[in-house]
Amino acid sequence: MIEIIMTGAGRSVADAILERLEGLEGDYRMRLCDGYEAAGEARRFGGRTLNIELESEVDLDAADLVLDLSGSYSGDVPRFRPQLSGVSMFDRLVPETVRDQIEGMCGSIREPASEIEGGVEALAGQVTELFNGRDPDPKQFGGTLAFNGRILDEQPLIEALKIELGFSEATVSLERVQSDCFYTTVVSMWLDGSTAALSTIKALQTEPYRVGAGMAPDAGRVDAEAGMRISVRDVSATRIHVHATADLERTLWAQDAYDAVCGHLERTH
Repeated sequence: MIEIIMTGAGRSVADAILERLEGLEGDYRMRLCDGYEAAGEARRFGGRTLNIELESEVDLDAADLVLDLSGSYSGDVPRFRPQLSGVSMFDRLVPETVRDQIEGMCGSIREPASEIEGGVEALAGQVTELFNGRDPDPKQFGGTLAFNGRILDEQPLIEALKIELGFSEATVSLERVQSDCFYTTVVSMWLDGSTAALSTIKALQTEPYRVGAGMAPDAGRVDAEAGMRISVRDVSATRIHVHATADLERTLWAQDAYDAVCGHLERTH
């Protein structure tokens, strides 16, 4: 039986991943672990109650796959770790088969508070403090994020796009912003490339571009298996504008973890 151990199991993204994995058949068992704050808590998965173990007492090297949500594992066991939201988004927006035909991309990505550990709670706290006439606690974000945005270093994202996703030949100019959305990642970009490549991307559209459309869902969170919302507009024969949104935890990271688990199960059977 394959043993999968999840670190950082007390985080909200862990709940999203467990929900996405629910019902996945295979000869595996799941174990959960985290630090002192979450150790001892219980989660339901696969019709069973799983207790979160203390990470320092768990031998992660004994696992067959580590879902490393805390970023603490550095051993040799195959590992899944959530990527930057921009990497996860671009991996879906531009199919691997046409990436070598993309000549340039220019635009912005707005990352949600959930990208940072404790970010959702910190942002909610800042909103409450502002409404109560107090100065917001700058921790987590390095300043006020509520009703605001903060410029982030774009180089880690650009390097990941070029090295990990294969956009090495493309000219990439992206603004990376920490937004005051709780869960929704937003990409707005112009892509230059071959007609065939742009046609492939346009086929991914899920809804037409609409003025007045909300970036985050009007009803709050999306369902566990909700996909990205993608709108594409023609600019010229060799340029398109792409606008896409996704729930970072439920749509991107949970699906990435699901793919990692499925891939591991397939390779070991």
